[in-house]
Amino acid sequence: MTSEAESGLFAESELASLSQDVVSEANSPPPAPRNEPSFTVAQLNDLISTAVVQAFPDDLWVEGEISNLNRSRSGHVYFDLVEPVQPGVPAAAKISVVLFSQTKQIVNNQLKRKNVGRLVDGMAVRVRAAVDFYHQQGRLQLRMTGIDPRYILAAMAAERDALITRLHADGVTQRNKAQPFPLVPLRIGLLTSRGSAAEADFTKELESTGFAFQITSCDTRVQGEMAPSTLMAGLRTMCRHDVDVIVIIRGGGSRGDLAVFDNEQLCRAIADAPVPVITGIGHEVDRSVADEVAHTALKTPTAVAAHLAAAVDQFVSATESRWDAIHVVANVQCQRAERELVSLARRASLAGREGLNLADQRLIEQSRRTARAGREGLIAADQRLAAQTVELPKLADRILRSATTQLGHIDARLRAADPAVLLRRGWSITRTAQGDVVRAVADVDSGDTLVTEVADGSIISNVSVVDPSQEAPT
Repeated sequence: MTSEAESGLFAESELASLSQDVVSEANSPPPAPRNEPSFTVAQLNDLISTAVVQAFPDDLWVEGEISNLNRSRSGHVYFDLVEPVQPGVPAAAKISVVLFSQTKQIVNNQLKRKNVGRLVDGMAVRVRAAVDFYHQQGRLQLRMTGIDPRYILAAMAAERDALITRLHADGVTQRNKAQPFPLVPLRIGLLTSRGSAAEADFTKELESTGFAFQITSCDTRVQGEMAPSTLMAGLRTMCRHDVDVIVIIRGGGSRGDLAVFDNEQLCRAIADAPVPVITGIGHEVDRSVADEVAHTALKTPTAVAAHLAAAVDQFVSATESRWDAIHVVANVQCQRAERELVSLARRASLAGREGLNLADQRLIEQSRRTARAGREGLIAADQRLAAQTVELPKLADRILRSATTQLGHIDARLRAADPAVLLRRGWSITRTAQGDVVRAVADVDSGDTLVTEVADGSIISNVSVVDPSQEAPT
């Protein structure tokens, strides 16, 4: 029997047909009231408790899946053990389980010896428990006394293998591996718990290389129920940044702690990332599903940093080797060019002397032809100059008369456009107080002073109303 302090810790469960001596068959007619047995609630619960003890005198093993796990401040742990079904389908059967604080250390030691980690919702377990019935509230539950860690590990491994098989069949495991790895992965998108040892080891290793790594970090959970969702949110964030690779790291942990990296949605998000994803989850024995779908999987955060540094160092070494090769080739080419230049200089010197001799001969001959052509040209020029001397006065007279006529026309147009002439014809010029000519209604505002110039003086006025024309100017 449990104490009164534990009365609120049991889950309700219906019990049927505990004793044929207590409950009569439904189809049989009821006996006469004077012969029908009657029980108080306490008496009935005593009967049920006795029946439970007789039916389950010893502890027994029960398999199921943890649901609604709750850790109280008093140190007790409560959860429902449900019959596993397909996701989204209500549980076919469930029973409440309590793990009291005085027994919890025994269970924790069993889990720790196999590196399983804490109990979490959704974990398939095989627990050792006694069937308890709480007399005061009529509740049935399992009082947990032990656990089978090997069952948990086997279930986790089977589920992980099934997921890997399914992802492999869908082509997911090779999707991120098809992303080309950058030649110089200097821009790093980092997903890990901020301030953790994993982050410190990773950044310290990169800083020690002396390369100009740029780390864009996103604080994410790496264990617990919220880890998959925060990691997927971090992946989406990094995909919007201009990074070369995305790194997911943590500093190791139990198999149960690392189970978050077997989440199917998280693994599909890693596979669909547009840049290579590198994992360094810190477990030496098992590979998580995230390792299987990542571009590159390494054991520790330090190993990831060393891998990135090695890629950059390889690029730098290859670049320096190419520069050395270029230097060697350049020296060979320069020496070859120098030899060719000396040879060309010799040939040019010989050809130059021969060319000068030929040029002297051609120059003498050309000088003779030029002298003859010059004398003949001077004679022809004298003849043309004499003819043009006769025609030049006639041409000058014609040009002068034409220019005089054009000048008269221009003078007449200028006189017609003179503002004074326009004012005498009835036109006026209106200016603002600053002297600007008013050409449109938009040039003035109500209250402005205007000066209107007419033929015989000026008129000064103040604008009281500005009335724009209804028709827009064309």
